[in-house]
Amino acid sequence: MPLRIGCDLDGVLADMESALVREAETLLGPRRETTPKKSRPPMATITPVLDLEPEVSEDGPLERELHLTESERGALWAHVAGLDGFWESLEEIEPGSVARLATLAAERRWDMIFLTKRPTTAGVTAQVQSQRWLEAKGFRMPSVYVVGGSRGRIAAALGLDIVVDDTAENCVDVASDSKALTIAVFRNKEAAVPAVLQNMGIHVVRSTSEGLDLLVDIDSGVAKEPGAMERVMRTLGLKPRPDA
Repeated sequence: MPLRIGCDLDGVLADMESALVREAETLLGPRRETTPKKSRPPMATITPVLDLEPEVSEDGPLERELHLTESERGALWAHVAGLDGFWESLEEIEPGSVARLATLAAERRWDMIFLTKRPTTAGVTAQVQSQRWLEAKGFRMPSVYVVGGSRGRIAAALGLDIVVDDTAENCVDVASDSKALTIAVFRNKEAAVPAVLQNMGIHVVRSTSEGLDLLVDIDSGVAKEPGAMERVMRTLGLKPRPDA
């Protein structure tokens, strides 16, 4: 049976961070210096510096900090909301990753759905912009769902086998509220992996490319014999399915 995979967009495939840095400098001026992201404390003690989305915390592996005040963050998001086609303007974090995912999904008959909490901007809806972006990068006829609630409950309702995300909060949500195997893309190689990810059996990769390699390995194991998904999960130190 083909794998059913949910994949986040921003931070996994799309480079929202660079676009926000660019727009912050356009809006607030070049005095907004960015600094390299340093090692972070345990997730429970993290205080967000920049809210990337109104609904998403900054537990993801960002490369830069903008050090914006609350009013500046609000002004930045109001500015972004007025940009026509903002979500279509993003670059890939790893060029070619969307096309590679499309090829793998077609060859291995994966059922893919892309999950995002992107807020509304000017122009067409965030869903349509996301679909256009994916198609422009090489993924034909993508299914995109703009999430408004718990990713774990969504993963459970859709019967997803695997969810790939870059935000610790989302990964924990999926691992807690669904049977899906959870893969966290944690790019900051200098920072320690949040303990909560390890404690919940969430597998961590350092790039989208590494995540795609893992998906292939899992799929190859599942294809060989029944029950392979559970054995692969145990091998990776991931939480077994409750019904295994």
